[in-house]
Amino acid sequence: MLEAIIRLSNIKKTYDNIEYVLNGVDFQSGKGEFVVIQGKSGSGKSTLLNIIGLLDTYTSGQYFFEDRLINPQKNYPHLRANKIGFVFQSYHLIESLSVKENVLLPFLYSDSRLNSCTLTTIESILDKFNLSKFERKKVSLLSGGEKQRVAIARAIIKYPDIIIADEPTGNLDEENTSTIINAFQQLARAGNAAIIMVTHNSQIADCGTSKYLLSEGKLIRC
Repeated sequence: MLEAIIRLSNIKKTYDNIEYVLNGVDFQSGKGEFVVIQGKSGSGKSTLLNIIGLLDTYTSGQYFFEDRLINPQKNYPHLRANKIGFVFQSYHLIESLSVKENVLLPFLYSDSRLNSCTLTTIESILDKFNLSKFERKKVSLLSGGEKQRVAIARAIIKYPDIIIADEPTGNLDEENTSTIINAFQQLARAGNAAIIMVTHNSQIADCGTSKYLLSEGKLIRC
């Protein structure tokens, strides 16, 4: 059993105090896991990812991040900036900036400083995702697959403990989808991070180390 980085116990979430989007979610994950979550549209998958990623709060239950109880009344920008990487279907890149500038964006929101080691790391990551030739190119000029590779490079540049991916292959062709999934699998096998991904694609879901279904507010292991 891998040591858990995050633990959710009986997490509930309601926006209107009437209907519960999440209704008693229990979940944990550690480095080396590639967790895939499926569920119908509107089942609360993105809500769950946003709670795990500290972008949203929960109504009741307990959430432990590295054994630290997360208070839903507080904000945790330091944890988000230094411990969590995000990959979204819509990329969330700054189109007017270059590939390299976008990948380095996480350093603008943390207390980490750029140094020679960081610059070496970014060159290695750009090479890994076949982006080296685009490093000075504006993101607005890239294809969808290239943009998503930039988004993943940005997510892992600081080697976060958790990488959260919300439908990261939804807009990609088969070749780029394979590139993205292989990258996540390699990160998990290396034990560098816990990967938690939402997808509608059943074939992609089988590529993870564990698979869950979110249904009627409950998270069920498949």
